Amino acid sequence: MLQFLQIFCTLLSSFLIALAIPNEFLHFGSPLIGLFSLFPFYIALSRSQSLKESFILCFVHGFFTHLFSSFWLGNFAGFAIFTLGASDFGTAFFEGFFALGFYFPVLFESKYEPLSHRSGKNHFSVPFKIFWFASVYTVWEYCKSTGFLAYPWGTISMTAYKWNTLTQIADITGVYGITFLFASFSAVLGEGTLLLSEISNSDSGKSLFSSYTKACLAILVLVFLSVFYGIDRLSQERYPTKIMNTILVQQNRNPNRREEEANILAAQKITQEKIDEITQDDEKLDLIVWSEAVLSKRFPAAETYYNYFPDENPLIKFIKKNHTPFVIGGPVVFNDENHEYGNSALLFDKNGKFHGSYTKMHLVPFAELIPLRQYERVRKIIKSMVGFSYGWTPGKKPVLFEIPLESKIEPEKPFDIISILPEKDKKKKDEPVKSVLISTPICFDDSAHEVCHALYNAGSEVFVNITNDSWSKTESAEIQHFVVAHYRSIEYRTTTIRSANAGYTCVIDPTGKILADLPLFEEGALSYHVPIYERKLTVYARYGDWLPYTLILLVFTYIFFAVLQKQKEEISLKSIPTTLLPHTIEWYELLERVMARYEEDFAIDWNRWNM
Repeated sequence: MLQFLQIFCTLLSSFLIALAIPNEFLHFGSPLIGLFSLFPFYIALSRSQSLKESFILCFVHGFFTHLFSSFWLGNFAGFAIFTLGASDFGTAFFEGFFALGFYFPVLFESKYEPLSHRSGKNHFSVPFKIFWFASVYTVWEYCKSTGFLAYPWGTISMTAYKWNTLTQIADITGVYGITFLFASFSAVLGEGTLLLSEISNSDSGKSLFSSYTKACLAILVLVFLSVFYGIDRLSQERYPTKIMNTILVQQNRNPNRREEEANILAAQKITQEKIDEITQDDEKLDLIVWSEAVLSKRFPAAETYYNYFPDENPLIKFIKKNHTPFVIGGPVVFNDENHEYGNSALLFDKNGKFHGSYTKMHLVPFAELIPLRQYERVRKIIKSMVGFSYGWTPGKKPVLFEIPLESKIEPEKPFDIISILPEKDKKKKDEPVKSVLISTPICFDDSAHEVCHALYNAGSEVFVNITNDSWSKTESAEIQHFVVAHYRSIEYRTTTIRSANAGYTCVIDPTGKILADLPLFEEGALSYHVPIYERKLTVYARYGDWLPYTLILLVFTYIFFAVLQKQKEEISLKSIPTTLLPHTIEWYELLERVMARYEEDFAIDWNRWNM
């Protein structure tokens, strides 16, 4: 029967994860708490007596972890019933399904396993339980973060942000290597706690202790190697090949169709102030970035409209006057008749001409991507429930923007060149126009591994994320999004810049370090010489999520052989004659064979024990 202590441990684990992830009290979270956060959950699951109990514990863990860490989803105007309510129950049921994975070794345990374990002959049961828990939990977080229902928040990797040395392994394993290490550490602590009484009260105590110490040593070696690798990556000198002089605008206004004019004018004011400040130093700009959804009229037809809107200072004329390319968030039309519109990043050249767009590929399920929205009846129901929006249509492919670098800012080089070439020959060498290929993942896109993987492998040299998170009204939501996004810089060893309408607007270097930022929920513009580095394919960029794939393969391999072994045992048990009467010759012969097999398999080596 499910014990109160198991429920308490599960709730404690959910609370610790929420406290370790960036939150309203610890803005950037606590990796130390994250390291211990799964320890109570491991204890609770290990005490499960049935698959039903395991399901309840996983359901509770998923429900409250999501609720405690992502409570701000309830502020998504009109969609709270989906963004928090439906997602909370969906996450809980999804983790509940993984109860089968956590409980499987017990469900299909060999009938001889408990005897083998107690006799001290099975030296691998302890490390196996630790590895199994860490593997299944890592696979759970991968499945939670991938596909249509992907939601990579509330994950263990988010707790590790402050330990920059450890997070550097993300360029090999992605975030899942960090999850595996943290889950393994909690499992080691949990298994050690469970073994305390068993080691002291069991004849096999010495063997169990030996197995446990080997498991601890293996985890320590993995942690040591990860830290050593992180130190090496952080100490490596990196020199940019190009510099992109950029302004990132944070207007601190929630995009609203009815207030579009005021929003645009506010963004123009902030931008112009920063441009005037820069031009005083005789600098040229390469790019200006406004956040997601600043514009509400649909392109390409809206280009004419913005030649005259706002009345006070038309947008296209404003861009043309400042003679700098702009990236601005706004909608595009795919099929007006079928209400197919895309949430996009719009590219304008320095003359204000609209050149094209990238459309957000990974939409928020049930808020942006609404199933069956192509049907009129469904659209009416959605509109009656939330009062606006029919959702968006996802983009179909990666799109890169090529931005000319006119600022002529040269990156610092680790060497000097002293030339005696005539000036005219020097000018010839500078004739080719430098440019940079940028990708513009929009909001949730920067958390989607498959989207950023496609953008980077298409040739992206820098991620330029535009985001609208102001609706969350909480600092924790802004920082959580940043923490998820900053891993993209580490995974691909590239620069990421974020322009968010209320934060977190910042520039992130290839090690995940913040180079410059703006305060949350404040109006402002960030000017920065963004470093662009030579593209190099990391292990993660080349092979993607190879670690969770490997763990899935290992888990299913074990399941296959466990089921096979179970079937063999059942066949063997059925072959024993049931008609033999006690104390007959046949009965004694069968007893001798069974006892001989038992002594062979489960005999204790007392000489080894007394050493």
